[in-house]
Amino acid sequence: MNQTHMTTTRMTGVVAALALSLAACGSGPGGGGDAAEASGGAEPAEGGSALSQEAAVEEIDAIAAQLEAGELEYDVSAETDPTIDALRELIPQPDGYPSRTVEMIVGFGEGGGSDQYARNIAIDAARIMGQDIIINNVPGASGEVALGQMFSGPSDGYSVSTVITNQVINDAIGQQPYSFVDDVQFVIRQQGPTEVYWVPTDSQFTDFQSMLDFAVENPGQVTVSGSGPGGDDEFRLLALGSELDTSFNFVPYDGVGGRTTALLSGDIDVLHETAGTMIDLYEDGQIRPLAYGGDIVFDAIDADIPSVADLGYPVPTGRWRGIVVPQEVDPEIADYLHHVFYAAAQLPSYKDYEVEFFQDVAGGYLNSEEFEAAAREEKEELVVLVEEFGL
Repeated sequence: MNQTHMTTTRMTGVVAALALSLAACGSGPGGGGDAAEASGGAEPAEGGSALSQEAAVEEIDAIAAQLEAGELEYDVSAETDPTIDALRELIPQPDGYPSRTVEMIVGFGEGGGSDQYARNIAIDAARIMGQDIIINNVPGASGEVALGQMFSGPSDGYSVSTVITNQVINDAIGQQPYSFVDDVQFVIRQQGPTEVYWVPTDSQFTDFQSMLDFAVENPGQVTVSGSGPGGDDEFRLLALGSELDTSFNFVPYDGVGGRTTALLSGDIDVLHETAGTMIDLYEDGQIRPLAYGGDIVFDAIDADIPSVADLGYPVPTGRWRGIVVPQEVDPEIADYLHHVFYAAAQLPSYKDYEVEFFQDVAGGYLNSEEFEAAAREEKEELVVLVEEFGL
């Protein structure tokens, strides 16, 4: 039976061959053609995809509705089931792909939000593909080490990378030997931001405003941690500091374990972290939220806790997650990957994870074309902030 294998690779430096030879700038995925016929009855077209991304979403949603209505069976522990069979029949496979294991590179350590996303989306994606998906954790440089590893490998669709907002931020800063928005082929975006400002239960800060007031009176004395330097965590703090004419002491960690330990041990004052990765500590009474980092209030955590946007403070960017491949990958393969990962996100295994990690609240799906357009627009906005913050 095909399974999703989990492996971890540690790297100590930035990959040397960070795709310095990236010259191809082919068009992104989004294959055309007529939509397949009714769900469960479409035959894959030989030698090519006849299913656009828009049509794929419509047909996959129809299969998901059949499953929800009890018309199809689903068994995540099995190699296949009637729902997976219907999706395999619907989604045209490119000639010869996939014929072996697919590697999914994750730019952060095990246990964090990006790692949880990859491991959960891979479960049913592997079953639809009929091939194993290996999760390869390559932490470092806010996800850039992982992206560099993808660039340095073959552009055959067997190595994909999860990405987050940090990749657009790093592109706006311009310190990489490539441009993220120009040199990747966007496959799919699937998650929106669910970050929260957490403190230990016995923190001196009673609420978010009291923390900000202290920071104004004591510049640089509030220590905050997040996922990595130059990421959305730090940008949000820079925006707050600029708004209040103060500063924060930002201490980044690549792994959620390290920054969680730092919070509980008192080495840091505040942790900006994905809601779902911290919920167990919250339910155990070890931590509490000061504010929700964006513009969403999570009723399932505490409806009385405000969002930063509700408090009237700027939120320059949010932490989305998605999947990309090198620009040179056959667009037909990129289309196929979009269809597969979209389909996997509509099935019970991933949907249960979404509820547990509050991703059902944030949403975030964009197809390839929308994902690229959003990333380019975000980069333009962030370039202005990079200049303002002197990065």
